[in-house]
Amino acid sequence: MTRNETKTKKQLIEELKELRERVDECEESVFDDLTGLHDIRYFLVLAEHDFTRAQRYKRPLSLVMLSLDNLEKLNEIYGEGIVDKALGAVADYCRKNVRFVDIFGRYGDGEFLLLLPEAKLKAAEKMAERIRQHVVETPIPSDIGPATITISLGVANLKKDTQNLIFLLERADKAMNVAREKGGDRVEVG
Repeated sequence: MTRNETKTKKQLIEELKELRERVDECEESVFDDLTGLHDIRYFLVLAEHDFTRAQRYKRPLSLVMLSLDNLEKLNEIYGEGIVDKALGAVADYCRKNVRFVDIFGRYGDGEFLLLLPEAKLKAAEKMAERIRQHVVETPIPSDIGPATITISLGVANLKKDTQNLIFLLERADKAMNVAREKGGDRVEVG
């Protein structure tokens, strides 16, 4: 191998390393560290695309907003790590039980969003109820014994008067808050 070829090979290897690092940085910037789900920014980019398509072609689209109930109380009783474990467990269950086309992401402290393209309201309600039921029936292990976790879920679907994705999010959020106000551990439709 000539000196030029060796130099070129070394340069290519260095460039490849830099590209791999940049890809890793990009992947890290769109995923939540704790759950491995899409972070809110990337979720909204993907969701906006599906919302626009569903609206344009008059296709069904539903959104489920999930929130763990009583985070402060869980922390007080079981310690701070329990919420992280619960978030991880909910994320794992949903990741394994949603369709390939569904978009699942972390929304905030104890909250998730699940966008269901091609899903009518009843199908989204059923999915939300399955998630709720699984969460309440699957205790999270802790140092002082198993912790029963509950979640509140709000479901909304694309309607003719839904102007944009934000309106859909607001309807799901209101429904989720109604579920919380009614004591949590339930699904409400907005």
